[in-house]
Amino acid sequence: MRYPPNEVLLTWPIPNYVNPVTRGPALMIVELTLLPIAMIVVFLRLYVRISWLKKSWYDDYLMIVAMIFSIGTTVNVIMSSQLYGWDRHVWDLTPHEMTVGRQASLAGQTLFVIASSTVKMSILVSYFRIAPEKSLFRKLVWATFALVFAAFVVFLVAIWVQCIPISSYWNLMADNRDCIVEGPPLVVQSILNVVTDFMIYALPIHTLFTLSLPWSQRIGLVVLFSVGGVIVVASSFRAYWVHYTLYKTWDATWEGYEIWVWTAVETNVGVICGCIPALKPLLFPNRARQQGSKYGNISQNSRRKEKITPVIDQVELDTRNLTGHDGSRSGTPSALVHQRALSERPMSGDTYKSRYDVDIEQQKSFMY
Repeated sequence: MRYPPNEVLLTWPIPNYVNPVTRGPALMIVELTLLPIAMIVVFLRLYVRISWLKKSWYDDYLMIVAMIFSIGTTVNVIMSSQLYGWDRHVWDLTPHEMTVGRQASLAGQTLFVIASSTVKMSILVSYFRIAPEKSLFRKLVWATFALVFAAFVVFLVAIWVQCIPISSYWNLMADNRDCIVEGPPLVVQSILNVVTDFMIYALPIHTLFTLSLPWSQRIGLVVLFSVGGVIVVASSFRAYWVHYTLYKTWDATWEGYEIWVWTAVETNVGVICGCIPALKPLLFPNRARQQGSKYGNISQNSRRKEKITPVIDQVELDTRNLTGHDGSRSGTPSALVHQRALSERPMSGDTYKSRYDVDIEQQKSFMY
């Protein structure tokens, strides 16, 4: 919110503090619809991963954090529009409402940065479930994760050091007010937010469409990424209204209302889209159980072989020591064949690699 010059102030109408014009209940309807859906989807994700598949990982924990801060963002958005004046014209605000509204703006920016960043990090970490080791896809995921994390730290710090002291942010008439220009950091943050959203939802497209999947699952992938595109649209609208509010109008609370709408839409829809792949076992429960049991048996057989093979080798070595005969010293064909067989037995590293490949295929099947 910028303090307007005198020539702009003279054009404003007489303040209406009693019955001002407001934006109406549209924001309440949108947010109170999306937030319960997001909470239910996260609960179902945790049920599938923890109680059913027993394969919870860091992406699930990050999504819990994202949901907590998404709830905080939505609550802050609703309070800002209903109580703190972000649904009316700026000339209808009392000085107290203007101060509290600025405080709500600072809190909203902080909650949004944390919520949106943790959603993105959760989605990127989930990509590691399906990214083969040393693949280009895995390297791109790491690079995107580093970009998202760096932006998260930089913009979170920038929010809280833009004014010294920080109270100058909401006290527009403070003496010795020392603040950087508010516009450029917010515009850069919103644009980078759009770019990283697009990168996250575009990264796995090539990899997933090269999998040997039936047409029904390929169509499901198209639907999934179409829904994910809603995040890019929401962040684009938010970036537009951030720029418009900061540079095209002095009526910041009336036009800034759109920022609040798209802020909560982006965080809640991001949580929903980030959880959709984890809910596939709920749609195909029989297939999930069959695949889970199949891969579980493979892993158990691999572990059993890994435990038995060293025991057999050790028994044979102990037997040769007790009898005083060493097959490696004899030149008989049977001894050479026996020695070659021992050397050709799979090492534990190879067994682990096979289990890793099996687990990758299982995650692809469960997620997409």
